[in-house]
Amino acid sequence: MEATPALPIESLAAVDSAMAGARLVEASELLDRLETQIAGQHHPELALLRAEWLIAVGRAGEALPRLAAIAADHQLRCRALSANMLALLATAALGDAERLGPAEDVLCSSEPVYWRGLARLQLARGRPAEAVVALRRAAALEPTSIDAQGELAVALVEAGEGAAAAQLLAALVRRDPGRPDLRLNLDFARGMLGERPARAAGDDDMFWSRRLQFAGLGARQAGRTRLAEAMLGQALLVRPRHDAELWRQYGEMSSSDRKGPSFARH
Repeated sequence: MEATPALPIESLAAVDSAMAGARLVEASELLDRLETQIAGQHHPELALLRAEWLIAVGRAGEALPRLAAIAADHQLRCRALSANMLALLATAALGDAERLGPAEDVLCSSEPVYWRGLARLQLARGRPAEAVVALRRAAALEPTSIDAQGELAVALVEAGEGAAAAQLLAALVRRDPGRPDLRLNLDFARGMLGERPARAAGDDDMFWSRRLQFAGLGARQAGRTRLAEAMLGQALLVRPRHDAELWRQYGEMSSSDRKGPSFARH
């Protein structure tokens, strides 16, 4: 039997880097090139990266068979498990996703990717306190990861711990001020605490409007209706083009209907 061609580690790392930076077009081009190189033969690392790309672009159903083909004893087992849980969540198979976790608890307990996948499942199940526990494990295992700590902050907000989330997000923004998702989530958390954002010198009208919107949604989440209405109204005035969703959110302030939070995702 002809062996599967080895792929350069740097090529796989380049795909990983593109995925981490949400450069999905670049990642797809790199994957296409590598898949051509192995001429349709199975390569677990490449299969996992393609599955993660499929999940990221909203084609989770296509990712599942690729993940199933990764051997249970492969070194990427825990990362594949996390991707499998995300794919099942995206296809609304929450029960199947939940059954995956406990069987791998011991094996994957030292892998931050496992705890992050489990946390997303807990959030989807409406169990934010359990998601916080899982993400604290992930953050402890990967203390330099801004993404892991950013996800922890989101879980803290969903658990109603706005002050803790704001403190964590403020520290993350100081570390990486160029991340818009961190800044928006910080505005959300501070909005929960009744704080209005201050416009930064580099904020264009669209980003400033989004910051006001997220702060308003945070205020709404905490039941600060008048503050939420004021900030969402200001966001509408600043927004350079019509936004039906923002109008809907503003209109909801006059009713008793209260929706859940809408966080920024990297």
